[in-house]
Amino acid sequence: MTISLSKDEERDFDREIRPLAADPRCQRMKRFIQHGRITTYEHSMNVAREAFRLNREWHAGADERRLITAAFLHDYFLYDWHTHGDRLHGYHHPRIAAENAGRDFRVSARTQKIIRSHMWPLTLFHVPTSREAWLVTLADKICSARETLFERGSGAGHR
Repeated sequence: MTISLSKDEERDFDREIRPLAADPRCQRMKRFIQHGRITTYEHSMNVAREAFRLNREWHAGADERRLITAAFLHDYFLYDWHTHGDRLHGYHHPRIAAENAGRDFRVSARTQKIIRSHMWPLTLFHVPTSREAWLVTLADKICSARETLFERGSGAGHR
């Protein structure tokens, strides 16, 4: 999936995402399939780009560093949810991703809260409460729908 950014936006996005995306701990997300053949890494990159694009397009005024960090780490659960045996993965993975992000990257409680709320309304009691959280939640829904319905991805199939 290609999410169009201007040359300046691409530069700004790359400056923020590059250190996190290159980190070996995040590289592990390339081993796990998210939707169809889309890896968790690809999905997380798509969500980060989409959230960044929406923030710029809508002049939402979100903190871009926090937005990109939370968006990229929103599914940092580090397991294959298709075979993990957790039928309630949709409910549980935001907490797991937030805990992993806190442990591995020492993200703030505010960033962890964004990650925890990205599955709202499924996670009924974790309502997005900031601009960043709403943008990540919306971007995740948009990207998940695109990936599930239209994209093939470059990851290996999980079956």
